[in-house]
Amino acid sequence: MAVLEFYKKGQGSIARLLALAGCLLLLFWGGWSFWIWLQGFTSLSSSLLEVPTVGLEIDLALIIAVVVVLAGGAGSVWILNRPRLVDLLIETEAEMKKVSWPSRQEAWNSSVIVVVTVVVMMGLLFFYDFALNHIFLLLFGA
Repeated sequence: MAVLEFYKKGQGSIARLLALAGCLLLLFWGGWSFWIWLQGFTSLSSSLLEVPTVGLEIDLALIIAVVVVLAGGAGSVWILNRPRLVDLLIETEAEMKKVSWPSRQEAWNSSVIVVVTVVVMMGLLFFYDFALNHIFLLLFGA
């Protein structure tokens, strides 16, 4: 398989796209956090040049963070093109097409039941905690 050739091109495209979007989202978030952290070092935060129309100051911290994000993006594309992972994503997409999804009304009714059950359980636990706390205070004092 060539370096820039996609394994089983055209199969599992939605699952691959979602996996890549998730990886890129995490990369951009991590790159931004890494850039903020690198700005704490005075030797990296001194401005090298300024983009006048945008008002962005380019410093060594920004360059390092961009290089890390680009390397991570290339690594993500490489990892998401591995045969085992591609086969997993293709199979996952095929299985998701077989799922019978609930209607909007069924999903709403199920959600209401779950929320009501959680609220009732929360109330019961609060009552038991409150009652046991007072019983133990009466028995053993504070």
